[in-house]
Amino acid sequence: MASRQKKIQHLFLRAGFGETPDRIHSLLNNPIPSIVDQLFATSKDYKDIDYLPYPIPEDEEKNGIGAFKLIKMFLKSYGDMEELNGEWLFKMTYTPAVLREKMTFFWHNHFSTSTPLAYLMQVQNNTLRKNALGKFGDLLHAVAKDPAMILYLNNQQNKKAHPNENFAREVMELFTLGVGHYTENDIKESARAFTGWTVNAKGEYQFNDKQHDFDEKEFLGQKGNFNGDDILNIILSNKQVAIFITTKIYREFVNPNVNMERVEQLAESFFKSGYDISAMMRNIYMSDWFYDDENIGAKVSSPVELIVRYKKLINLDVTNKKTLVDVQKALGQVLFFPPNVAGWKGGNAWIDSSSLLLRLSIPLYIIRGEGLIIKTKPHPEENPDDTPKDADAERGKITSDWTALENTFKNLPGDKQAESMIESFIQCDDSRIDRNLIKTGWMNTDKDTLTLNIAAIMSLPEFQLI
Repeated sequence: MASRQKKIQHLFLRAGFGETPDRIHSLLNNPIPSIVDQLFATSKDYKDIDYLPYPIPEDEEKNGIGAFKLIKMFLKSYGDMEELNGEWLFKMTYTPAVLREKMTFFWHNHFSTSTPLAYLMQVQNNTLRKNALGKFGDLLHAVAKDPAMILYLNNQQNKKAHPNENFAREVMELFTLGVGHYTENDIKESARAFTGWTVNAKGEYQFNDKQHDFDEKEFLGQKGNFNGDDILNIILSNKQVAIFITTKIYREFVNPNVNMERVEQLAESFFKSGYDISAMMRNIYMSDWFYDDENIGAKVSSPVELIVRYKKLINLDVTNKKTLVDVQKALGQVLFFPPNVAGWKGGNAWIDSSSLLLRLSIPLYIIRGEGLIIKTKPHPEENPDDTPKDADAERGKITSDWTALENTFKNLPGDKQAESMIESFIQCDDSRIDRNLIKTGWMNTDKDTLTLNIAAIMSLPEFQLI
């Protein structure tokens, strides 16, 4: 049976991105319900990411932006996206509103979107953050009118004379109902309702009534002169939405192996609450079964979760934010660049022979101080001929601070030290871990023995399970 410490760590890994051993130890005498209450309380107040300014000068906003300047803006935007990526990682690591940030991260994958304009991705990120713990209906309506989403799923081209069905299809298949709960005719009819939902020259949602189909539609058994908001409301009236969303949340926050009996109970409450996301997440975190052994250490950490965990534990940082983008790319998950509209698959899909080797090698790179040198193709705005030969090495330099972790364990007797560290960093069954591997000489370096032992545990495959 999992210890109280592992249960609290489980909560912070699933409701956030993990916590330091000192923080966990300080909460050992606190009832879990009070810890959950505190997580929700600290996530009420939050700040948007406002790192990127509005990209179009006022005069060009009025007179229109030329094609050449638009191309330059797109190229610059990739660099902006890297900066935005770093800003979000920083917020995930240090915000008190960690539960809201974890939910924002979840919705980022659920409403998978990618556009070449970083500013619009920042706008969407803030929309997700605002609604992350509110009502799912409000979130759905907000995302449906989000400029990045409209552009990504081609609703800009959805016009009365030539309806584009892309958004209408995905809003049902991937965002709300799931396959098998609508017909091809429902897609066609709802696409007509979303005609005229566009993005203007300012990068804002705008309804173009001249391109909207005001005629009667038939959708999911109902008839009327429906607009896009009507379609979303009809969808939300279907309990299948609650089951679909709850299943996905259960798989991500509880266990990849879904217990449908529990999902149905959660979904029933979710639907009756008017799709209250906070109420459902509180229900999960307050449930005794959430802390069952079968759910602790049952999930493979995503690349972003792994990076943020390192940042929290050892203040991992880099000399260039592009380094962490390259690491994300090598591990298979780059913030703001999902593989497709279905998002990242997650689970065991995170692990293959190359990504696992890199995951297990990260502590070695950090300890040696030689940095993570990951070769990736140059971006469009980069000229390889102009790049200094040592640029990759400089870009890859990593800084870290192991002091806090060392202070946590340094005064423990030798026989208890390794067990305490394993308890702090390993969530799954640790009975198969060879304690003899966690010893001095694990790697050829002049680092302190205790630091090496901590890094050795972080290099275990079991560290990847949260």
